[in-house]
Amino acid sequence: MTDQPWLSIVTVVKDDSPALARSLVSLSSQDLDDLEFIVIDSSQDNEHVPALLHQTDPPADFHWTPPAGVYAAMNLGLEKAHGRYIYFLNAGDELLPDALRRVRAIAEQTDAGWLIGTVEVVAANGSSVVTPAWDFAAEQRSLFARGHFAPHQGTFAALADLRQVGGFDPSFQIAADYAAFLQLSRLSTPVMIEFPIARFHEGGLSTQRWRESFAEFHRARRTILKPRGWAAVRELLSSSRHFLAVSIYRGIWSKVTRHGQ
Repeated sequence: MTDQPWLSIVTVVKDDSPALARSLVSLSSQDLDDLEFIVIDSSQDNEHVPALLHQTDPPADFHWTPPAGVYAAMNLGLEKAHGRYIYFLNAGDELLPDALRRVRAIAEQTDAGWLIGTVEVVAANGSSVVTPAWDFAAEQRSLFARGHFAPHQGTFAALADLRQVGGFDPSFQIAADYAAFLQLSRLSTPVMIEFPIARFHEGGLSTQRWRESFAEFHRARRTILKPRGWAAVRELLSSSRHFLAVSIYRGIWSKVTRHGQ
């Protein structure tokens, strides 16, 4: 027997207590048995977040830290965690009903190094779509360069493994979670979860600065996977095709939006 919780949930928040409140509501509907909840707050107003947390169940392990970026805050959460697994439910993300109970059952059956489910993405206009299931073997063969990768809102990682790979590399401003998952892919094959885990709203850095995100994704692959020869060529071609497809889509969507106005 052990007192180690099965899961540490880390929530990072900065100057957005309404988003945090939305996350807390979703957390309150879960099976919270044997779970640790950690909040890393970088808000300039030190009162709103603690006020929201005073009745959370389980009680929040609260840490305030000076603003240094989302990945620095996530690394602090990784440092403070004690669970067998760790999951990042950042402010504004919402767990879908019964997700944790179902994930726990799979984790206990498989003893996986990491587990990946789909997520529901909500666009600025309110429409939503569930991400397609991730074909890990197919993406691994293409060095994860086709634009399909695990969102952190759908990923549960063994705490020891995420620490082993160094957590979230601060040299990446946008793609540190992607880089961490590339590192995890070198340790083990994830167990795929066949149901959505969480809901998140578009508008983060990878959405706003999508061109820069492509450069960081490419750098992460070159740095971590170190492709050589034909593998390097395939990685570059896959990355270029995906960049072109996204450029065309965003160009068309921008014209449609302007026309609608």
